[in-house]
Amino acid sequence: MDKKYTQLEIARIIGEPKDPRKPYPDLVEAICQTDTADPEEYLYYFDVLEDTDKIYTTVANGVTQQAVSLDTPASVTWVDIATPEYYVKITDLAQKKERVIARKLNTINRALNAEENYRVIQVLDSAATGEGNTFDLTSGSNSFTYQNCVDLIDAIVDYGDNFVLVAGTQIDKDIKLWDWTSNKYTSLAAAFKDLNVKVIRIFGSLTRDGNSTSILASTTAYMVANNTNVGKPNLFVRKRLDDISILGGVISDEGEKPERLVFSSPNPITVTGSARYLAVGIIGFEEIVVVNLNPKAIARFTRD
Repeated sequence: MDKKYTQLEIARIIGEPKDPRKPYPDLVEAICQTDTADPEEYLYYFDVLEDTDKIYTTVANGVTQQAVSLDTPASVTWVDIATPEYYVKITDLAQKKERVIARKLNTINRALNAEENYRVIQVLDSAATGEGNTFDLTSGSNSFTYQNCVDLIDAIVDYGDNFVLVAGTQIDKDIKLWDWTSNKYTSLAAAFKDLNVKVIRIFGSLTRDGNSTSILASTTAYMVANNTNVGKPNLFVRKRLDDISILGGVISDEGEKPERLVFSSPNPITVTGSARYLAVGIIGFEEIVVVNLNPKAIARFTRD
């Protein structure tokens, strides 16, 4: 192929927006079974808890509850995820293309990771709400306490162990202050470790429908029992994608199909913001599904 800045060549230069050293966000890695599916492959999930039960799965506009029968397969619904359109200035591209493209590659990777975390948390919320495993501040308290932690565990301990607390920033701060605010003579932090709870702090926001949205509210936390009778209670799958060369999404003509694509605009476009400039537009894309297979293993705490 003639080496020039066509949309195909820019997509090849950018490559797949996925860090091979860390292919999944920390949250996904911690509480989800992860897998990939080929473009033509059908993906099914099973329920193994009761004669007829329910699961929670991502759909295009959020999360839906589906009834499933014991050991009866049901196919998943894939969700398309696209990042906002990012721009590479023609002047930057001409002067130092590798550096500016590497920055945009990292930006797209972070944006897709943030959306994946958001989708996982949506599923956790639907599962906890559907089972009624929701808790808030105890009387006279204005923070997340050790007692709240024990209550969350008690709600799900019959369905699993090896706990992960997915914590908003304020919840994480409350935990760090336990020894100072609650009991200066006995270490609650040490007792917390004895409960076999791993804390994952979630922060940041993402752009959805043009608006900034928190990935997880700072005052919200979810307790997840990771070791259940179905393993980790959540299933996270990315679909491997066919290279769509006509749209500038091609990564490589050989080897494994990518899990993420980059589409670039075919011609320089004029961007109007604080100033007008010529640029090439690039968008990251993937298809995923998140399914909660065991909603009884999820509990939620809200500090508000």
